[in-house]
Amino acid sequence: MKKKTLFLIVWLLALLILVSSCVPFPKFKSFYAWVVGDADENGIAMLYFSDDSGDTWKRQGMDILPEGKDLADVYAIDQYEVWAVGSDGLVIRTVNSGYNWQVIEVSEVATDTFFSDISVFQDRVWLSGDHGLIVFSDDSGDSWTVCELPETAAEYIIQGIHAINEDLIYAVGNKPTPIPGIVLKSEDGGLTWEEVELPNDYNENEWIGVKATDENHIVIHGGKGHYAVTANGGKQWVTGGPLFPKDLNSLVMLNSSTYWAACDFDTIILTENSGISWEEQPSAGASNSFLLGIDALDRNTALIVGQSAGYPPYGKILRTKNAGESWEVVLSADDCPVNLHHVSIAQKK
Repeated sequence: MKKKTLFLIVWLLALLILVSSCVPFPKFKSFYAWVVGDADENGIAMLYFSDDSGDTWKRQGMDILPEGKDLADVYAIDQYEVWAVGSDGLVIRTVNSGYNWQVIEVSEVATDTFFSDISVFQDRVWLSGDHGLIVFSDDSGDSWTVCELPETAAEYIIQGIHAINEDLIYAVGNKPTPIPGIVLKSEDGGLTWEEVELPNDYNENEWIGVKATDENHIVIHGGKGHYAVTANGGKQWVTGGPLFPKDLNSLVMLNSSTYWAACDFDTIILTENSGISWEEQPSAGASNSFLLGIDALDRNTALIVGQSAGYPPYGKILRTKNAGESWEVVLSADDCPVNLHHVSIAQKK
């Protein structure tokens, strides 16, 4: 009897120690999200909004969006202020979570520009687009400065831009052959720009985007599974790929070594060692899709948007809440008859 009692006490103590030492399961964080895409049958661009972490989606901005213009990128500074850009110089902004949007006039030089990307550092908003155009605003879009780039940049679509701090900005682009890729860098807040030559003739690859966690850790990604990584501010670049004959369309850095990427033909990949190796994750929803946009709230939670790789057009939105072990469809191709391009997440405060 005493032995049984002693055994029970020891077992209970061991269980108590085990429970107290366990790391609590991470709590799911609530977020807002915005997704942009092409114009619908009435000529109004898709601007989807979710206020319940991606469970449901509704459209915004239909009262102010001009007919016949698409939206290509969206950037949520926080849960209130959001920017979106697109074709024919279209720039819109909200400061109240999208309940009201306003059209922002950029400048005469950007009238016909297809804006591809947005980056924000502190109060400066950067936009990039075709014909080698980069502009920035320090006053919420009231006025804009056009950057003077190298002459060769005028031939390129500057498809990606990232302001790492107030001085250091990277931009990348592409064009039809020959030499389809370009990498640009400014170290003085956009006053002057220089071309960056990547090793192994990697500037011959099409570049789609650039991301960074700080001035040292920068990733450039693009066509046919090619990418380039630096951990010392560009003193040395490590070139990677081709991983496969699919474009790395969008990439989000969770930290200096962990990044997710959305790729052509329903391919989702993750690296946790700065691109030395990649893990492919299962996609979901309609097949034969180009996954064009990805954003993550943390290591567990992310959204991906995609479009049809052929005809007819459609869009879809995927979500993971378990670090990509599984992805679920939260907006299906049946509910979205136009292509979707990008997504941005803002945590609820």
